[in-house]
Amino acid sequence: MNKNHLLDVDFSNSGGSVKAKIILFSFKEDDNFIIYSPHLDVSGYGKTEKDAMESFNHCLTVFLDYTVNKQTLHNELIHLGWQLKKGTTKSPKKVNAPSWSDLLKKNTSLEDLLNSHNVTTIQREVAIPM
Repeated sequence: MNKNHLLDVDFSNSGGSVKAKIILFSFKEDDNFIIYSPHLDVSGYGKTEKDAMESFNHCLTVFLDYTVNKQTLHNELIHLGWQLKKGTTKSPKKVNAPSWSDLLKKNTSLEDLLNSHNVTTIQREVAIPM
């Protein structure tokens, strides 16, 4: 993945935010580039890698905005295997994304993706609203 294609989401709300590291996969399928985060189960796509990253950033913002407004973000993160630590479940001070082994156990399609595509990975930090 081109180093210029940075994750451009720094989402927070009145409760603040905490930073968490996530992995992004970049791969090509047919004529489209796909950016996918197994940690958040969010993806974006486009004709170029830059377009795919812009699409991913938009989809991630929509995901965070929707789940914050519906007050379901913390439940969704727990469902995805995240650990919310220190503080309370509603207002954690630290969050940990699921490990690779946990991701592979919970998401059987992930192994297929890794085995069937030439995947580039990159680690990014994202602000998770509290």
